[in-house]
Amino acid sequence: MLAAFVAALLCAAVGFAPGGSEAKKRPKPKQKRPNIVLIMDDDQSVNLQQYLTKTNAAIGGHGVTFDNSFVNYSLCCPSRSTMLTGQYAHNHGVRGNQLPSGGYSKLAPTIGNTLPVWLQRAGYYTAHIGKFLNGYGATAPDTEFPPGWNEWYGSIDNPDQFTGGTYTAYGYTLNENGQVVHYGSTPDVVDPASYQTDVYSQKAADFIRRRAPSRKPFYLSVAPRDPHAEAAACNCAGDNPRAAPRYQGHFAGLTAPRNPDFNEADVSDKPSNVKDLAPLDQTGIDNVDARYRARAEAVLGVDDLVQNVVSTIKQEGELKNTVLIFTSDNGFFHGEHRVPQGKVRLYEPSIRVPLIIRAPGMPKGVHRSQPVGNVDLAPTILDFAHAKAGRVEDGNSLVPIMLHKRDWPGRAMDLETYFTPDTLEDPEDPPLNYQGVRTDRYLYANYGTGEQELYDLRNDPFELNNSVNNPVYAQARASLQALLAGMANCAGKGCRAKPRLKLKVRNCSTAFVTGAGGAEEATFYLRGKKLRTDPKPPVQVKLPNAQSGTKLEAVASSLDGRKVSLTRKLRGC
Repeated sequence: MLAAFVAALLCAAVGFAPGGSEAKKRPKPKQKRPNIVLIMDDDQSVNLQQYLTKTNAAIGGHGVTFDNSFVNYSLCCPSRSTMLTGQYAHNHGVRGNQLPSGGYSKLAPTIGNTLPVWLQRAGYYTAHIGKFLNGYGATAPDTEFPPGWNEWYGSIDNPDQFTGGTYTAYGYTLNENGQVVHYGSTPDVVDPASYQTDVYSQKAADFIRRRAPSRKPFYLSVAPRDPHAEAAACNCAGDNPRAAPRYQGHFAGLTAPRNPDFNEADVSDKPSNVKDLAPLDQTGIDNVDARYRARAEAVLGVDDLVQNVVSTIKQEGELKNTVLIFTSDNGFFHGEHRVPQGKVRLYEPSIRVPLIIRAPGMPKGVHRSQPVGNVDLAPTILDFAHAKAGRVEDGNSLVPIMLHKRDWPGRAMDLETYFTPDTLEDPEDPPLNYQGVRTDRYLYANYGTGEQELYDLRNDPFELNNSVNNPVYAQARASLQALLAGMANCAGKGCRAKPRLKLKVRNCSTAFVTGAGGAEEATFYLRGKKLRTDPKPPVQVKLPNAQSGTKLEAVASSLDGRKVSLTRKLRGC
């Protein structure tokens, strides 16, 4: 009876609540700025997003899905620090999950100059629920209350008085506004009423009911641990992470995707961190499949959390005035390139993450293919909030891209990794040190070992052929090396540099793209209508019926693979 009662409560908690008449009857206070909700789960590979059907419908179906979203440093604490600062890791200084190079205490000296503080200054009421930064509660007092938050429900990594912290589905510990609160008993004891992601979901809904509607907008950060693996104290080998009880066994028999990069047959062209990996044997493949299945079941609880947040906002009459963002801190390997698990490495399964945004006044149900990054989250949130950053921002607001599908900023995404990963968290990850760039077409990196990688993602999307020594790509390689030299230590506008390309017109009859950036191809538009794509230099197009004042556009690609939007008005025609 108790189990059935608890299950009923949980289902009620995560289901869409009816719109009802309560929100309609209650007078709505005037609020100039939107509420903002950021939901960031943990270690979610993009191939798991297909199972978050409620999230995809509620946010993606009414917003913008970014099909090429990347993280600068594919590891929890550096990535989350980028979200909080709008800076790449080489600027915010968090280069790992633990001291001396990283962790919560590494950012702590400047944490008073991060996103929640800036939002508070702009008049927002702020709250955080769930995981924060690695080491929170381990290298700082369990009762420490980070600045910038009006309400705080942060999970403690290594609580002083209890067994079980951030990385357990049951038997975990939170700092709730300065008070240490333990949930359940020990991590190995299943207690459905205290399942971590469901508790976070309930806390989020409670916060929304208390704060909406209000004259003061709110910013709510919700960070479920799922689908990150649980700590060994869970005693759940073979079913790690554990899904919400209602979803245990939901995907029985599910296997990891068998794309061409799965258990890659020939890795002789890869750097030593992959070249030295043996092919996965059947036991290794079975373990990969078990892990993928467990993670797929775990994200169903995250999906319910998102649904509960959206439905509660709707019930309170605030859905049309709320920005909703869903993403993850980094990707995860499931057997690609022979890597059985983990992140940190350079490849797409590690650096690519889901990102969907629903916001007032933005397009609904559309996709954008421009490369974007976690470095853009803070600038985007500040743009929606009409607030100012206290740091030099390396990223862009994504609002222009959301509004205009042909807005190509022309910048590359910086990639970097600096340290030996936490062996307790990711025992499969190697010591790595690389700096790289991801453009619209290419992935290029230099390793501390002197090794290099270059992939033409248009022709090799699964990164099977390292083309760094292929003479066909000699010019592209030189351009990418120059680009990386400028990005590796960039700051502010320097991180957003565009290729030096120009759109010109000859005799009102021919348009062409030229410049030091080396135009490789371009698609031309006249009066908003596509003329043609010229796939090779010299990049040009004939202009039919050209008239003065007409808008001419081109989306041009440079030699290093960056796409940039170019516009001009015709004159003298």
